[in-house]
Amino acid sequence: MDRRHLLRAAGGVVLAGILPGAADAAVCRIFPPDGRIDFLALRHDRTIGYHRIRFARRRGDFVVRTDIEMSVGPAGARVFALKHHAEEAWRGGWLHAVVSDTQVDERLYRVRAERRDGIFQGVVNGTGFTVSGYIIPSSLWNHDTVFSESLFDTIDARVKLVRARRLGAERVVAGGRRVEAEHFGLRGEIPRELWYDRDCRLVRAGFIARDGSRVVLEAI
Repeated sequence: MDRRHLLRAAGGVVLAGILPGAADAAVCRIFPPDGRIDFLALRHDRTIGYHRIRFARRRGDFVVRTDIEMSVGPAGARVFALKHHAEEAWRGGWLHAVVSDTQVDERLYRVRAERRDGIFQGVVNGTGFTVSGYIIPSSLWNHDTVFSESLFDTIDARVKLVRARRLGAERVVAGGRRVEAEHFGLRGEIPRELWYDRDCRLVRAGFIARDGSRVVLEAI
């Protein structure tokens, strides 16, 4: 039995107790169907960019493409700016490869990683690294994010410690309508607010920007 089926067998029992309407393992698929989730990035209720996630099957792999672009302030006087393009390939239920190119303000990151002989290894800006064990990336689409104590940051290739706290069910705006979602607070080295709907689909996220302002990702 591969990792995907192990998670499906165990995950349904756990999720039934914390996600609204989750009655069995079929409610939350480990990997969502092919499609997309588009978010607007909002700061003080003004659009500052976008966050897009694409899901597809390709030659037996499950592929996730993430594209993010957001900025605040004019060129030369920016409060913050982020451009991030990443692709994850999952094989047999395990994260098999990550390719990402990121610009955070003026700093650039280039990550190339692949699982070889059971070891996830690669380079970030020319420096090698390895990561052992089962890996959940920081892309947030995977609802196992809230059950993990560490995330692989797809920007800088560091493993970062996190801990999630369940904050309860809420109705949030997604796709122009209000949906029931479970709210989690992610604390630690990647602090985030996360909302997943009844199908364990990420429908909203939030974080505190470098200037102390709150940025919300709202599904459209």
